[in-house]
Amino acid sequence: MVKFVAIKKPPAGGFFIAVGLFGIFIQRAYTLIASIRTVFSSLVLLTLTACAGTYHSYLDNLKLAFADTPDAELSLADVQQSQYDLLYVKHGERAQAVMVLMHLEAGQHKWVSADNAMLIMEQGRLVRTLGLENDLLHLTNTINDPVRRVASIRPDNTWLRLADWHNGEYGYTLRSSFEVIPAQQLTVFQQQLNTTLVVEYVKYEDQANYLRFDGQWQNYFWFDSKTGTLIKSEQTLSPFLQPITMTYASRIGRLLPPVSKTNTGGAQ
Repeated sequence: MVKFVAIKKPPAGGFFIAVGLFGIFIQRAYTLIASIRTVFSSLVLLTLTACAGTYHSYLDNLKLAFADTPDAELSLADVQQSQYDLLYVKHGERAQAVMVLMHLEAGQHKWVSADNAMLIMEQGRLVRTLGLENDLLHLTNTINDPVRRVASIRPDNTWLRLADWHNGEYGYTLRSSFEVIPAQQLTVFQQQLNTTLVVEYVKYEDQANYLRFDGQWQNYFWFDSKTGTLIKSEQTLSPFLQPITMTYASRIGRLLPPVSKTNTGGAQ
């Protein structure tokens, strides 16, 4: 059986009072929504302004990074008369810079630039860097590097070592093989030098933590054919870094006849 429940009649005017209260509620709700919209719009505007500032700052940094900076050039006379050993360094597409030999200790040559970057080498091999985007921290087994004894390099020579980098890569195994190419002409200070070129073929032996387009690359070492002095190298520390080209300006200056200040010529 269905039961009916009686509903009491509201007092006189109750309906209109309820409608009035509901109208006030709706009006206040609209006011609140409008306030929220205003605050939200202000936040969005501030965010966009901040983003725009960051974006323009980023563009400014890009302009600085890709600005045309001339290569550092010294005359042969300047190099020969310098009291410091000088090294031309070109990192990827950046302008060529000059570095100075700051220390020679424990068999390591430590070269420093004007912006305090440092390259540390053993017998011409880069074993540590400071101030690059991903510094080489350590390299093992350098005593067995065939580049130390270029005259005894054979086609079957290999070199195994471990490398640590600043961006969280440690103990990576690298294996190298070598090729010797004699009678290679190298132009420096507008003069021809006869060199022996050593090509090093480097390969990752381990799987890297990061995406790699290629686990193999080459390094190049130019030795003066008469003296066996290393006068230039191009070394890529890992496949995700740009090559570093180093020309030993002072060593070359000592190999060439002395010139006066009036007879100048930059490295090429």
